[in-house]
Amino acid sequence: MAVLAEEMEVLPRLEQLGAPKAKLLDVVRVAVGAKRRVNPFYARNAAGSYSYHEGTAHLRRVFLPDGWEPCSTDNIEAIYNPVSGIKIVFQNADRAGDLTRDPLATSDKGAGSERAVEAGQFEFWPELRAAEIKKASASIWYLFVYANNDDVRAELSRPIKIQNSQFRDFHERILLIQSGEWGGIDLADEGQPPLDFEVNISRKG
Repeated sequence: MAVLAEEMEVLPRLEQLGAPKAKLLDVVRVAVGAKRRVNPFYARNAAGSYSYHEGTAHLRRVFLPDGWEPCSTDNIEAIYNPVSGIKIVFQNADRAGDLTRDPLATSDKGAGSERAVEAGQFEFWPELRAAEIKKASASIWYLFVYANNDDVRAELSRPIKIQNSQFRDFHERILLIQSGEWGGIDLADEGQPPLDFEVNISRKG
């Protein structure tokens, strides 16, 4: 498993994937801000829910203008790059950005996630020609975001499998924010510019 942590290797790898670090950090900022807005009057799962929805929405907000597409194959909300053939999914985490330990998702992963991860191992099969099959079998990356008060960590990583409802083993992990690297968050700067293009989300592929 490759674990990229130094800027000199992280930045070019993210550019190769078409996912610049600055944009990913902007998604982290918005997701953490959504979590911070929750107060004790909200339901107990509100922080994670708000973070997930805003994180997913902002992934689309910042990446769709670059040619990515919204994707909801098998009810997994993601963005998909038809050129590179990869997907990115926002994922709240109980652990992320740790050099010695793999990321740990906050919520258990179901059958849909398991199928998506398994399908993403076969992107090099030459017979996968149809656009629908290509999208369904795209390699899937997760933007793991851990936030506990001012301790925020994040990474973009590609899992090999899901076992016992959790990610197990990774092809590659790209650490975006490690312990002590988060510089804080400006909750006042949460402007969400309107989309100037139409967004079509297909549930089938």
